[in-house]
Amino acid sequence: MPAAIIVEAGSWYEAAVNWASENGIVNGYSAEKFGPNDPITREQLAAILYRYKTEAASSELQAISSFSDAGDISDWAADAMAWCVAEGIINGVTETTLEPQGRATRAQVATMLMRFSTQDE
Repeated sequence: MPAAIIVEAGSWYEAAVNWASENGIVNGYSAEKFGPNDPITREQLAAILYRYKTEAASSELQAISSFSDAGDISDWAADAMAWCVAEGIINGVTETTLEPQGRATRAQVATMLMRFSTQDE
């Protein structure tokens, strides 16, 4: 089990971050830095959802191959982005681009969470 990430003691998010860290769902930049107020990228969100959904398969890389910016996906996020695209959780920003390192808007996060939470219905 991963150790808890160090965040400000008593902060409103301390318990949530520690739970997610201890369950292998989120990582910080390091053991000493989490960045709770930093913007999240589309690939970071994909990685969080992928880690939460532990039975996700890693054989879906073809799902991202048609996007011209697939090479911009960080190595650590490739399986997660492929899974999210294959499951319809993340769509391209355009028909040919994913913008994996672009900031996720609040609307995109809400849409991805809705798709993620209803995928088994």
